[in-house]
Amino acid sequence: MKEKLPINVDVLKWARTSLSLSPEDVAQRLGGRFNTETVLAWENGQGSPTYPQLEKLAHEIYKRPVAVFFFPAVPEEESPKTEFRTLPDTMRAVLPPQIIKLYRKAKLFQLNLEELFEGEAAVKKSLLDTFALSEHSQIEPITMALRQTLGVSIEEQVTWRSTETAFKDWREALEGQGVFVFKDAFRNDELSGFCLYDRKYPLIFVNNSMPDSRQVFTLFHELAHLLFHSGGIDFRSTTVVRAFEGYYRNVETTCNHFASEFLVPRDALDTSGTEVSEAQFARLASYFSVSREVILRKYLDRGLVTASYYEKLAAKWAKQAQENREKPSGGGNYYYNQKAYLGERYINLVYGKYYQSKIAADSVAEYLNVPERSLPAFEHFVLEGGKP
Repeated sequence: MKEKLPINVDVLKWARTSLSLSPEDVAQRLGGRFNTETVLAWENGQGSPTYPQLEKLAHEIYKRPVAVFFFPAVPEEESPKTEFRTLPDTMRAVLPPQIIKLYRKAKLFQLNLEELFEGEAAVKKSLLDTFALSEHSQIEPITMALRQTLGVSIEEQVTWRSTETAFKDWREALEGQGVFVFKDAFRNDELSGFCLYDRKYPLIFVNNSMPDSRQVFTLFHELAHLLFHSGGIDFRSTTVVRAFEGYYRNVETTCNHFASEFLVPRDALDTSGTEVSEAQFARLASYFSVSREVILRKYLDRGLVTASYYEKLAAKWAKQAQENREKPSGGGNYYYNQKAYLGERYINLVYGKYYQSKIAADSVAEYLNVPERSLPAFEHFVLEGGKP
């Protein structure tokens, strides 16, 4: 008989229920010969998973460190209900399990960052130490000062001419100021991203399934939430936000205004003409490396188009984007995808600790969510620029 692991069954059950997963869900994801009775037996202390099975539960299903299952008690932690304080209670109560799972994954990244930086802040003074937002803030002075801190002028921005390049450079600028950015495929077209506030390790999580132009907007919508010193979510549909009331609606409106004004400052738009046409919107979107909807929204805010015109055109573009996402694709190289999801700074941080002999190969694999046996291939493709 195999030796029973000394795991805490209360923690094992908590890890499942915190994701709103049923025992049937867990058994199905484990696959093979596992069934509901096996999962319940583990949680009742009648046997235990093997260590490889526990690793799969921890990393692939519950998105938690293996060590947590050996804790003497269920750990106290933040939850979506406490993190996303700028969302109405009714919205926080119905977040889908997939998003809660991604939230747990993001919390794990925060824990990783704390370990990699050995408890020290990522930078001496982050953006969140310098800037703050409220629903009554004057947006333009803040976005102007923030641009100076990030060191990215409009003149530099308009040389990119690619939303993919724009995302990469904005990400680098934000991470240089202590705000880490991670990506994942949300498998949910309603949410473009979310953020988790922390004084030392704030992070933004972006839906990689969205167009690059939307991902760029999400970066700064979520940065605005962080400047409220709170977690937040970027909803793809304006219909969701219009259902909010009072403070909650004001916060979302402020975050949208902040992102729009940062990416396309009023003064810069004034020099580009005010022609109303799809061709003009596309030209300006390309010029600023943003979505056409950001430009259209600027026109709406300035009274250059009507609300009905905005809604009709935005709906048309959203449908086009959905159709493009539904086209079959090859899925890309796994290692390149991991590079996009994790970001170069985080990857270099992990390998920096490894090369300094401060962490072992198995820790590298855990930090990067890559099987240890695949690390040579990961290094070949990601660090050495190897070809598939």
